[in-house]
Amino acid sequence: MSNVRKVILMLLAVLALMIIGAYAFLQVQLNKINRITADKTEFTTEDFDEDTTEEDTIAEVDWGNIDGDKKPEEIHGVVNLLLVGQDTRVPGQRARSDSMIILSIDSNRKQMGMVSIMRDLYVKIPGYSDNKINAAYAFGGFSLLDQTIETNFGIHIDYNVEVDFDGFIHIIDALGGIDIKLNAAEVSYMDGTSEYSDYSLQDPTPGLSVGYNHLDGEAALKYSRIRYVRTDNSRDDFGRTERQRIVIQTVFQQMKSSPWTDLLNLYNSVASDITTDMTNDEILSIAMTAYNFGADAISEYRIPEDGSYSGGSKHGMSVLVPNDWNVLRANLQEFIYG
Repeated sequence: MSNVRKVILMLLAVLALMIIGAYAFLQVQLNKINRITADKTEFTTEDFDEDTTEEDTIAEVDWGNIDGDKKPEEIHGVVNLLLVGQDTRVPGQRARSDSMIILSIDSNRKQMGMVSIMRDLYVKIPGYSDNKINAAYAFGGFSLLDQTIETNFGIHIDYNVEVDFDGFIHIIDALGGIDIKLNAAEVSYMDGTSEYSDYSLQDPTPGLSVGYNHLDGEAALKYSRIRYVRTDNSRDDFGRTERQRIVIQTVFQQMKSSPWTDLLNLYNSVASDITTDMTNDEILSIAMTAYNFGADAISEYRIPEDGSYSGGSKHGMSVLVPNDWNVLRANLQEFIYG
């Protein structure tokens, strides 16, 4: 064997060992993430999140052509991740989902979409009474929430990711904070001067001003949870979902501009705060696909849309009911699948 061939074989062997070593290192790192065990999900008895004393104003709901027995079709090149933030006060206890966002990664169009689902949306929950969609997670975890989304929207959910409030704070702090543009109403809510301010969970954040502010994890969480002050000063939950999408966009853009060494340190700081049902290889594949898309490739959507629903009361709950479920499903499927 010639010396040149020996050198080439040695280089190939070294390269193979480096690849194997890197893969093994990544596997060890990804194993730090918590895993969802769907087969061990405990289903609970149902209840209603009674938040109003008004008499029921909703008698019947026209669900359109919903088919709860039909499994939504998987579209090649499109992966849908359900991101859930839950507000639990007791470690290990499952609470109602405080925020629900479908992150759709479309390799066909090379773009991502974020769909916020309003937690007061009145839906069919398989095996239970009709209820707010945020109850599905409390009753049966991701297994039931996925079924609920697929039944009502005709959208297939491929994977799930959960981050609780502590994890959210850790992620933002590990990034060194984020810059968020605040309006006057948001500033007054966060610094405690607004009549709507509620700090049963957190203290006011002083020193804020209209315009861009550098927020740490706790302040970013407070911003994401503002429920009563929208940009037009109205009291509803729609501006809240918009803020959550702004935070995710900002985090993604900041991560895109960070060197790999910083991203590794970030990951080590927050891995234990994340729970998912993805395998290590699936995480790597999806992360690389999303990372290669530009930060401006993320589009946003919310259900229900403005002007497409009616508010009312049912079972002592304030709920949102779409005016036309068929239109809602068609618009959502168009947004996700194109």
